[in-house]
Amino acid sequence: MANNESLPIDFDEFVKLTNISHWIYRVWTILYNILGITGNIFALFIFIHWTKRLSLYIYFSFLCIINILVIFIDMNYHFLIPFTTNSKILIENFLPKACKCIFFLTYFFRYLFIWIIVMINIDRCLYLSEHSFRKILCQQRTAKIICCILILFSFFANFHFLIYFNQPIITQIPTNNTCFIDGLLCHCKTSHPTYRVFWKTIWPIYNLIIFAIIPLFIIIICCILIIRNIYLTRKNIYGKRHDSDVSVKSKNDHLHSITKTLICLDLLFPITIFPTLFLQIYVNYNAPKTCLKIGTLNLIFSIGFAMIYIKNTFAFFIFYLTGQKFRRAFSALVHGRKISDSTDSH
Repeated sequence: MANNESLPIDFDEFVKLTNISHWIYRVWTILYNILGITGNIFALFIFIHWTKRLSLYIYFSFLCIINILVIFIDMNYHFLIPFTTNSKILIENFLPKACKCIFFLTYFFRYLFIWIIVMINIDRCLYLSEHSFRKILCQQRTAKIICCILILFSFFANFHFLIYFNQPIITQIPTNNTCFIDGLLCHCKTSHPTYRVFWKTIWPIYNLIIFAIIPLFIIIICCILIIRNIYLTRKNIYGKRHDSDVSVKSKNDHLHSITKTLICLDLLFPITIFPTLFLQIYVNYNAPKTCLKIGTLNLIFSIGFAMIYIKNTFAFFIFYLTGQKFRRAFSALVHGRKISDSTDSH
């Protein structure tokens, strides 16, 4: 947080830009709640019908649940409640009991989301290969075990919040003649001095490595191998003379469909997260000094944070636009017909 206790010359510009950012937060959070929760519930209902066939749909079902929780808990706590609720209510009634849990759940769900995306890539990479691990890892039971392992991993990676936020310091940002970088209008801080140093200097890099660099590296490798394996598989499909033209086209469509879905999910991660994540790290180490710069950053962050939740909110539309079988299943669901079981790769 950056602030200026003296009356700045450009304070009026800061107020104008910050008020605009607050309205932007209200608009996209309400819209994302409606579209994101509704869309993920529909997608979850469809994928649950397919979980008995492929491990892929175990991960997709889990991903939909995580998306709902990210929107309902993470997004609403950070960007809806602070700008639609009296901050006094938050400070006196909510934050004293919820500080450590909210911090923990925020990063817990974020880590789960990205590592589920990683596992979807690994699962598809193995499924399209002839590797011996395919028979072990590409099974429904194994997918459920891996989901449980990821839950434990995310729990222990963020357990420090539950330990060091037992006695939080709750500070309300002063609004009179003060310029500040906001996301929340009131903040929880730990009273532990050593942990405060960790939070300021080590945590941003720690979070960047676990949440971004390692997952992105794995995703890139898997994406390259998936494209290679799909190319080889398509050649094999066309090379089988005993297959009918309809069968060949069907198998090719399924391969093309799952590729588009994975590419969209993979690309959305760095495109929507990295700009804001790197900007946060930069501001953490190089705080702006003038009110105009702070107000401009508030406006940029209000748009940047909206980008971060695109992947969670619009997952349904990705599945719908890239998956022909998903579109047929959704149409059946809307018209009250039975959703057919999935017997293919997508």
